[in-house]
Amino acid sequence: MATLQTNPLLEFVRYREKKARSFIPLYEPTITEEMRQAVLQGFDEKLWIRGSREWDSQGKKFEDEMCQFAGCKYAVNMTSGTAALFLGLRAWGVGPGDEVITVPNTFPCPSDAIMWNGAKPVYVDIDPETYCIDVSKIEDAITPRTRAIMPIDAHGHPADMDPIMEIAARHNLKVYDDSCQAIGAMYKGKKIGPHAHCGAYSYTRNKPMFCGGDGGILVTNDKALAETVWMLANHGRGPQYYVGTKAEVAYCALEHEISGLNFRQSEVLSAVARVTLRSLQGWNERRREIAARYKTKISRIDTDITLPAEKPYAWHSYWRFVIRTPQRDRLRLFLASTVETKPTYGTPNHLDRVLRTKYGYKPGDFPVTEQYTQDNLALPMYPDLTDDDVDFVVERIDAFYRGKK
Repeated sequence: MATLQTNPLLEFVRYREKKARSFIPLYEPTITEEMRQAVLQGFDEKLWIRGSREWDSQGKKFEDEMCQFAGCKYAVNMTSGTAALFLGLRAWGVGPGDEVITVPNTFPCPSDAIMWNGAKPVYVDIDPETYCIDVSKIEDAITPRTRAIMPIDAHGHPADMDPIMEIAARHNLKVYDDSCQAIGAMYKGKKIGPHAHCGAYSYTRNKPMFCGGDGGILVTNDKALAETVWMLANHGRGPQYYVGTKAEVAYCALEHEISGLNFRQSEVLSAVARVTLRSLQGWNERRREIAARYKTKISRIDTDITLPAEKPYAWHSYWRFVIRTPQRDRLRLFLASTVETKPTYGTPNHLDRVLRTKYGYKPGDFPVTEQYTQDNLALPMYPDLTDDDVDFVVERIDAFYRGKK
């Protein structure tokens, strides 16, 4: 392939301009006046923490709006995606002696959510094109102890849900779609998450949408699951507790129906999440435009880079734009002074300390994942990234491959 046809003087001038104002970060959140006003509104309303699921509140409005966005019946707003994963499994009764199938090429929170419920994460290697779970390997991992399958929608690309749900039905298993990396992505024309028995989204600083802190939500069409998760997140308070608050005789009137914890989301952060949810679709559309530009520009230069794939069933939201190259670390260091990049999950879960020592996982167990962790690199990706920014990133990549500084 030919290299980009660039004017060396113009390239140098643009490089100096970029360096003068700052280097291009991996991610930068979009902050608007409407978001600032949402913070003030959530604070001035003085509720701050929502004690009941039925209260008219920022959190309830956000749940209703999320149901409309995702195409589901129920949503439970919580403090993080990790909380959503943890409590969803707990509501299903996943516990000691059980196993949950997932993948090792992600943030530790799915494995942590499984282990904190007392169960064991059982890993399946990934598809080399999508980086999602390799569906063809799931059934080999199922044992009599398997309770659930937890696919990860990697970097915004949906897992292939239909065959996963078919496998689960054959083996009487639950499916929890970890969509924390992919809120707004679509599978066969519908938002991911509700395709499974339940799904989880995350909205924190570097995710496709955010709330000014950590946030997560469980989405489902299962009413009983949603009600149980809400009780687990709110100190075990269910309908009987709120009946008790109206009792004429207060003694022993309040009854906590189950043992719960506190994962209630702040009303201030929920107010911000409502604003960013309204922008999410447009932001994801812009991410797709940026991804298309990266693909076009990089494909025109002479490199050994593998570009991200998008399957026909998928509407990739491109939380991250992840390339692969055997020269990953050299390229990363070359770009470091002008362009921030990041290897994603450089230590696969099965080789991290806890999983490696507790369950005996070892190098070679999941070769596709292990190769991926050695050669992947995320490039800058956020809605405010300009076309000129993308072109500059590609020019610096081209410079690396041409041996220039």
